[in-house]
Amino acid sequence: MNRFSIGQAWSYATSFFAGQGANHAIALIGVGIAAPLVLQFALGGGAMMADPMSLAAGGGLAAMGGLMMLISLVNYILQMGSYFTSWRIGFSNGAEPLGSALAFGLVAALPTFLLLIAVVLVLVLIGFVVFGSALAPLAMGGAPSAGSSAIMLLLMLLFFLFLIWLAARFCCTGPVMADRRTFNVLTGLGESWRMTAAAQWKIFGYFILLGIAFFVVFLILGMVVGVSMFAGGGVPSGGSILAIIVGALLLSIPIAYLQVGVPAGVYRALGEHGQSDVFA
Repeated sequence: MNRFSIGQAWSYATSFFAGQGANHAIALIGVGIAAPLVLQFALGGGAMMADPMSLAAGGGLAAMGGLMMLISLVNYILQMGSYFTSWRIGFSNGAEPLGSALAFGLVAALPTFLLLIAVVLVLVLIGFVVFGSALAPLAMGGAPSAGSSAIMLLLMLLFFLFLIWLAARFCCTGPVMADRRTFNVLTGLGESWRMTAAAQWKIFGYFILLGIAFFVVFLILGMVVGVSMFAGGGVPSGGSILAIIVGALLLSIPIAYLQVGVPAGVYRALGEHGQSDVFA
């Protein structure tokens, strides 16, 4: 295993899309971003804007809620599937056709969805155990003290850092599955846990640095979009709606490329891919 370097991991992340830029764009922007937006508007937003009053009668809101849940599920499959497709394109060095890589990606997204449900349930349980004792006095009508507030803030910070550490340990799950072309998410989890063990704190620091840098960038973009949205006195206009769409794209496109490039860069920096890959 290679000695992990943050600079090397970032270099591999930024070069991951070289040589197959069009296919990566089709997967990440076309399938992972544009298709969910169209689906959201056509089946979700379009229905509500067409006749919002009819939804309030005859159980329409409940039906719309079910439809939105279905749309969210499909959108997740499309988005996660686009990530697996991009990883597969990069790790195969373009040897696998786009259609085959896309089919693999959409199928691979299904077990990761089940994993996501399990992870959320476990994290909710952990959060309930961790924060339950701290919130017990408030539930009984007690007033929060300075000490309890400080403890709550500390617990929230520690829980947030714990999530980042988990992300560092399991960040190679998707790249492992795509590189080996396997749908076994447990294999990806186990291999990611093994290969990140020695460099876990460097990866943890790497994620912290990335989080700080891109939080600042996205905050600036969010402020620009917010100013554009309310430029007309707080009433959304055609221009402000367009600004929202453009702003959403400006945020979602780099996030998609980071979601793929950063784990792929870590995976390659750990020396876990063969010599014939796109990084060689």
